[in-house]
Amino acid sequence: MSEKRSRKRLGIVLTMALFAAMVMGTGPGLLLVNPEAARPETAFTVFGLPTVYAWGLLWYAVQLVIILTACFTLWRTDGDDHAAGN
Repeated sequence: MSEKRSRKRLGIVLTMALFAAMVMGTGPGLLLVNPEAARPETAFTVFGLPTVYAWGLLWYAVQLVIILTACFTLWRTDGDDHAAGN
């Protein structure tokens, strides 16, 4: 029973984190890193990429980690032995 409860809690946390990553990566979160062209001291690149692209890639990576975590922990049934090679 506690495993079921912990999986539900993890599911809720991952869902909230995924929504936050979607908002931060492609929504209003872009306003945090979008450089102003009028300010000369603004850095337009990070690791050779435009700042906005690097920001988006960071949040896409976060989304990928969330989805993989859900795939290997939440979306498996208790009888899934084929993943272990049995």
